[in-house]
Amino acid sequence: MAPLPSALAALAAPYLERQLWYQSAIAGLPPAPIELSNCDVLRDGRPGLSRLLLTQGSRVFQLLVGWRPATAVAGVLKGRESSLLGSALDDAEPVLVYEALADDELIIDLLEVVSGGTETAERVRRVSTLVSHASVVFDERLFMKLYRVLEEGERPEAEAMFRLDSVGFNAILAPVARWRDHGFDLALVREFLPSALEGRLLALTSLRDLLAHASGSDEHGGLRYGQDVRDADVETAAAGGDFASEMRRLGTTTARLHLALRAAFGERTMDAGVLAAGLEGAAALPEGTPGKARELAELAEEIAQLGKGAVGPALRIHGDYHLRRVMRSEIGWIVAGFADDPLYATARPHPSLPARVGSPVEDLADMCFSLHRVAVEALAQRPAAEAELAGELAAAWERRNQASFLEGYVTTPAARSLLPREPATTDALLAAFELVRERRYEATPSEE
Repeated sequence: MAPLPSALAALAAPYLERQLWYQSAIAGLPPAPIELSNCDVLRDGRPGLSRLLLTQGSRVFQLLVGWRPATAVAGVLKGRESSLLGSALDDAEPVLVYEALADDELIIDLLEVVSGGTETAERVRRVSTLVSHASVVFDERLFMKLYRVLEEGERPEAEAMFRLDSVGFNAILAPVARWRDHGFDLALVREFLPSALEGRLLALTSLRDLLAHASGSDEHGGLRYGQDVRDADVETAAAGGDFASEMRRLGTTTARLHLALRAAFGERTMDAGVLAAGLEGAAALPEGTPGKARELAELAEEIAQLGKGAVGPALRIHGDYHLRRVMRSEIGWIVAGFADDPLYATARPHPSLPARVGSPVEDLADMCFSLHRVAVEALAQRPAAEAELAGELAAAWERRNQASFLEGYVTTPAARSLLPREPATTDALLAAFELVRERRYEATPSEE
């Protein structure tokens, strides 16, 4: 047996209202009661497990609840008493109900349910997240994302990962299982690579090493500030922590990603006028530097004059492509973060970014701008006395790594078919999209 759905729903409503992820998801929405739309028993007995789908206005939420006799709960929750919902009756016997994610045994049961019985585990580790989903690592080899704030239809993240896997693109965290029911993506399981390092961390380490080297003295193998400073480009290329070869490999991986996205989702001809109109809209934003707005408007006007097909194809792109979205593993670069980020839960109708169709150059501009932000961040951490030389070196590091990234992209077989026919048009698009990123960053700064 299991507690009655009405009893679980009565406990779930006040529990949801106490959760930060729920509060974030309903921010700005009209008040509405929390109502139960579905209750599915996933494991009967004690301990038991049920999945609740609850609605509040236009929002749909998933809550996994477990129950045990009161005498057994303390040893299971182990300090996670905030997961308690309250008491209920199970076959006329009192039980305590709690969020099932606090119970290792039930989480392992859930993995078997989500994977259709193909996966099990012995160890569980919870990962702290911002909002919109819960994250769990199993045996340090599998990662499960359990969506709490649901979206109708296919989740862009899950769709992209499984489509890319189906066309043989292996530079992703391999998808293992996808749990769908009642028209929603409920959970995603993928591989977990504990040794993979975030691209932004690697880039920062490279630049910090260069700037620290430059602040030393000649007798310690560094540079002196003064008249004998060597050319910044030469010094950057000669530095032991040079990142250019890695960025070139990332460029190749990015080209392979775009080719795989084209194979998985197809392509269409991009209209230069529509593209230019989007750039003009970004140029008209009130925030940011007026000079950059004028430069963007001029580029938009130039692009609007191009003929049909001159700006290259439109295809499914990553859409949020920066150094936090890529990781360096033992087997090479791995691409992650396909359109799903809990940070967006408070700013959009749904927590994930919408699937983006556009020019592949947008992703290239994202990554180039991300390198620029790393340079800005590293410079901010240097002493004021080093500002002049450090600025020259950071600019040289940025140029070198952006060039290496783009070289890796364009030299990948078939990659040129993803770009405009004329290199000058590619340059114009790249400059325009980077300006869009810069203006958006000025309006709403982020870690990138």
